[in-house]
Amino acid sequence: MVLPTAFVVARDLKRLQQIVTVLLRFGFGDLVRRLGLHRLLRQAGLAPGDTGAAAPGQDTPARLRLAIEALGPTFVKLGQILATRSDLLPAEWIAELEKLHDRVPPLPYDQLAPVLEAALGGAPDAIFARFDRTPLASASIAQVHRAALADGTEVVVKIRRPGLRPLVEADLRLLAHAARLAEEELPELRRYRPEAITRTLAAAIGEELDLANEGRNAELIAAQFEDQPEVVVPRIHWAWTREEVLVQDFVAGIRPSDEAALERAGLDRRALAARSSNAFLQMMLIDGVFHADPHPGNMLCLAGDRIAYLDFGTIGRLSARRRDQLVTLMAAITGGSAAGVREVLLDWAGQPDIDARPLEEATEAFLARHTRGALGRLKLGQALADFVALMRDHDLALPPDLALVLKALMTSEGVVRRLD
Repeated sequence: MVLPTAFVVARDLKRLQQIVTVLLRFGFGDLVRRLGLHRLLRQAGLAPGDTGAAAPGQDTPARLRLAIEALGPTFVKLGQILATRSDLLPAEWIAELEKLHDRVPPLPYDQLAPVLEAALGGAPDAIFARFDRTPLASASIAQVHRAALADGTEVVVKIRRPGLRPLVEADLRLLAHAARLAEEELPELRRYRPEAITRTLAAAIGEELDLANEGRNAELIAAQFEDQPEVVVPRIHWAWTREEVLVQDFVAGIRPSDEAALERAGLDRRALAARSSNAFLQMMLIDGVFHADPHPGNMLCLAGDRIAYLDFGTIGRLSARRRDQLVTLMAAITGGSAAGVREVLLDWAGQPDIDARPLEEATEAFLARHTRGALGRLKLGQALADFVALMRDHDLALPPDLALVLKALMTSEGVVRRLD
């Protein structure tokens, strides 16, 4: 299969060359060949760069993760999306993709200062009473610094890396074309719905590139807990927030994974676990707008057994119908209703004509592995993991919105179990 030259405009050819070079270095020459990428480069008078073997001795999932990290933010986000698709990928691939890190060496302050000045209309030293030039964190999309406003308010300043948008847009164009051709020409890939995954990627990374959108997401979640002071969302400072810059209150707290610090602070871990569980279930089942990645790095435990959520670059949304289906599924699992589980499963997969007998047997076996009774005694995370494995075993795929919520729910439950 050849990716037609007309599909790749000249402005994207250099980026394609970089992508092909990385794929070859990490041992994905067969993919390059099947997509016709090597031929396309030759037609354009280009050749891959240094293709010396990287990561020798690593298995295929590990090489894929390393290649993704080398390709930058668009591909890291793609890998993170794929890590939510345990209905499509085997456990060993999911485990490797979950290791994807988005940490990169920090940019020097003098490379970020022009971004701040252009976005805010003044030099950082004129806007902030203090600006710490050593970053708190550095990721592929943005870098985070601590600062103080003129009135003394302690804040964190998130700054988008310069030059990102053209790179991401080129990646998305190339991925969209490749996904379309892969779905048309490679039958073994159709069940993975590459075009749908690429659309999900485009929407997700588009949201993350707009830091003002993250601020709007934070305020949306904050509004859901406005009468619950035990759940904290940092305040956004809109006077200094733009697409390229986000300024929000600095929140001091303890990571839920730091058991020793929680003990020293005298915090009630059981109360924190209950608050975390209740907050996420409220977001998911009542409000229908939820934090899409509630892992321990995006949460803090505060004095008074409060919890704080951080980083709202991506949020999930569930319609009332989806929320009802989730409640139905949970009730079916806890009540041992195989028919109820199958009904939800088939509705989600959109394949009502599937062979019923194997699915009936698999559903009965699924229910036999999980505790029946009250929801509070159910290992919900494991039940959901087994549920999506059941779908994968029967070549059934989840809709993207449900893949995201099930992953987030399992992540949240992991935090709760660690606290409790």
